[in-house]
Amino acid sequence: MNAEFHYYTVYYLALESGFTDDDARIVAYSSQYLDNAIVSYSVETDRGVHETLVTHHFGFWDRSQEWEVWIPFHFFPAGEINASTRADRRTNPLSVVPNSPSAKEMLVGALKSRNLYRVGIALHTYADTWAHQNFTGRNEEWNRLDGSSPIPPIGHAQARRDPDMLDAKWSDGRLAGTASSVNNRHRFMEAAGRVYRYLATYNRRSFADEELVLSRLDQILGPPGRKTREEREADFMIECHMDRFRRADWRKEAFDYPDTLWSAVSELDGVESTIDKINWLKDELLHRTNMLRKQTVKGRPGFYQSNLYRWDHAAREQLSAVRKQLATMGITA
Repeated sequence: MNAEFHYYTVYYLALESGFTDDDARIVAYSSQYLDNAIVSYSVETDRGVHETLVTHHFGFWDRSQEWEVWIPFHFFPAGEINASTRADRRTNPLSVVPNSPSAKEMLVGALKSRNLYRVGIALHTYADTWAHQNFTGRNEEWNRLDGSSPIPPIGHAQARRDPDMLDAKWSDGRLAGTASSVNNRHRFMEAAGRVYRYLATYNRRSFADEELVLSRLDQILGPPGRKTREEREADFMIECHMDRFRRADWRKEAFDYPDTLWSAVSELDGVESTIDKINWLKDELLHRTNMLRKQTVKGRPGFYQSNLYRWDHAAREQLSAVRKQLATMGITA
């Protein structure tokens, strides 16, 4: 899934389930930012240097990322659940199953923390159990869709972006019968309904109006293929009076960069994403090989009260909790 679900839909569902606008934005931004924290920043503060956590990665060659990023945050294992939809009837404890007992346990743990940043992070992982079902966060044959493809079978790489696109219809030849024909809108709406139930319960509210909430969501999204992604995002902002997601917002608040730089990044469409990817490439190819020292950024006064720091701290807590849960399931690196 992408920002259409992890930010805009989660924001909408949070509002409908009783969150204030400010709290809904924290939950939604926390959810989406899991896909945007691709570089570890060394932040100079009055307490020393703080290294931010990485929760997304592009490098299939780095096996450590399977256990540090993909499995705990994006491909949450279902454990010993029979993968009965596979044509070969094989099972894999690392395979993702939508709404699995292990995924629900992971989400409930975050909800019990009452930490909105951690709730958003866990919602991302939980929602991804629909988008990433039948895949694992490892580079392994289980994920292979095409025997002739040069793309390594890590996660859903061989399916490219199809599993994450709202209205994509695609084929997963590993699955039996009609299950091989995938309609992402169906998966998207089912995930939205489950997320709404948990958020309403968190606020001690009934979710008896779930059908109406999902109906309005369907209207905002529009019929499949009728609206562009940009049009849907604009409709979310109009209908729900929400802010556009910009990945630099929390960094701007936390890091002491020139205001002119932040203005340029905010105004030019796509610049934020390009800058992130360039920084990731520098980090991966230069910093990790010790060819170049990692550049530091200066934290603004009050860095430790910033949304970015609070999110980073929550992500570390969530990672620790997830590792303990996976260990009880017999799943370790």
